[in-house]
Amino acid sequence: MILTVRHTFMVTGPDLDTCSQHVRFFLDTTQLVCYDSVEIDPELSIRGTEPRFQQELDLVLAENQAILTELLGELRQEGCRQLDDLITLPQGSPSKLLHTMSHLLDGFFGIDSRFFDLDEDSHRLTAKRRQQIKDTPAQCWLIGITARSAYGQNFGQVFEKKSKQDN
Repeated sequence: MILTVRHTFMVTGPDLDTCSQHVRFFLDTTQLVCYDSVEIDPELSIRGTEPRFQQELDLVLAENQAILTELLGELRQEGCRQLDDLITLPQGSPSKLLHTMSHLLDGFFGIDSRFFDLDEDSHRLTAKRRQQIKDTPAQCWLIGITARSAYGQNFGQVFEKKSKQDN
């Protein structure tokens, strides 16, 4: 089974090639995910000066929020309705929901990340980034990618890669 995911990265740079290289370097060196293949999608890679930039940015930001909303709904179905419920949250699927939500809130990139600002290490737009988009839109890029991995094979390599780097 092949796992296919799409991500959109916000990157600062002079052109598509440079920004694409930043994204590839990040994906090649991060310990958080490991994909068999990564394709830059030119149709979903948009410079900040293009008219469709803001529309695409709003879309991927909304998708991140939708993922959070869905995860929160699943957590509620597991019986977590208030903060005090976290203390008795069973280990396993319910705690993994919370873990994934935390990553989306605190800036850890993962397979559930629909939008990720590579420069700001964030799943949201910071005030600094909003100002940069206004001041220097030609330097701001959305880089759309499609990543694939054989399910169950390379995800374990993330831990192997980390172990080798730690030695």
